[in-house]
Amino acid sequence: MKIYFALIGLLLCCTLTLAQRRNCPSVCTLEYNPVCGEANVRGQQVRCQFSNPCVMTSSGCRNGINWRSTSCGITSPQCSSLV
Repeated sequence: MKIYFALIGLLLCCTLTLAQRRNCPSVCTLEYNPVCGEANVRGQQVRCQFSNPCVMTSSGCRNGINWRSTSCGITSPQCSSLV
């Protein structure tokens, strides 16, 4: 069980380090001002809803995705791993 916590901690540290290297915003306000973005992710068109523009920008930076603002509609199943 301890090994799982250690691995999760290591993964979290690596993710935060990569985000900081790219100068990605690591903290966004909790303001709820929903925006939707659309992008081509691994050859698939993906549409996601974000709680505010900062969260969308941060997601794009961390994941190397160029989100384009779009009207909100049905979101893609992949969103949970990208937000």
